[in-house]
Amino acid sequence: MNPLASSSNGTDGQVPTDMQAYENDYLFDLLGFRVLKQAISPDQLQRINDWVDAQPPRKPGDWLGNVHVHSYQGHDGTNYQNIVEAGDVFEEMMDNPAWFNPVRRYMVNDFNGVAIQENFLNVREQGGYIGIHSGGHIPAAIFSVRHHTGAWNVGQINVLMALTDIGPGDGATVVVPGSHKSHMVHPAMLGGNQQIHRDDMPASEGLMTQEVHLQKGDALMFTDAITHGSSPRVNPGQRRVMIYRYSPSSISPRYNYVPSPEFLERLTPQRRALIQGKPRLLPPEGALA
Repeated sequence: MNPLASSSNGTDGQVPTDMQAYENDYLFDLLGFRVLKQAISPDQLQRINDWVDAQPPRKPGDWLGNVHVHSYQGHDGTNYQNIVEAGDVFEEMMDNPAWFNPVRRYMVNDFNGVAIQENFLNVREQGGYIGIHSGGHIPAAIFSVRHHTGAWNVGQINVLMALTDIGPGDGATVVVPGSHKSHMVHPAMLGGNQQIHRDDMPASEGLMTQEVHLQKGDALMFTDAITHGSSPRVNPGQRRVMIYRYSPSSISPRYNYVPSPEFLERLTPQRRALIQGKPRLLPPEGALA
């Protein structure tokens, strides 16, 4: 039985034909996240980690072709933004079937299609963490989560891919299950930046946070509306993850990196649509401006 297959919504009182898929949907609706076991093949995982291993020390502001080195607050680690332009294996993750079909289905009410709103690879050393942020109380499109009469409408879904094992002490992602439905600000964010995030402490210090442990190759799929962040990494070594954020194509990209012509040329039509959205409509040559 395919746990990622579509299922009946059950609102007609009938028993769904695929109970496992129904239960997966129920848990995503209830908790705001799902773990996808071994979503990345061993070969893909090796190629991604080989790319990271080949990188010399970098600092925010550096460019590797069209890949931009970046950090949110410094203590969150090194981000390789626009990682989709780093090679074939990163393109393969754009529409990885382990998560791509459920992502599209959870955004079914966006008539313009789905787009990648942000994509990056993060390397975090010992001591690094990310603060607590997000929540259902924020009135923004990317934090919308609706599932009325069986029709989904989720404003943003993050897919966090574990490139290394992430267990106790490794700086695991933490979530507050069900917080995407809360209309109240998480207590830890009451003194934070516009009650949207707080970066002066690890998210794991917040009330009701729960670590999500992953094996390398697993993926954590969650709505960006869920209150989340990470624990501090206390173990030696690196925590490596890659995150692709999917949103309706009507939502603008976070950093608006301009794709290179070479990158667009080699993409499949489905992957190109994730980067470009709807094709641009131009007037005939010679038309008045």
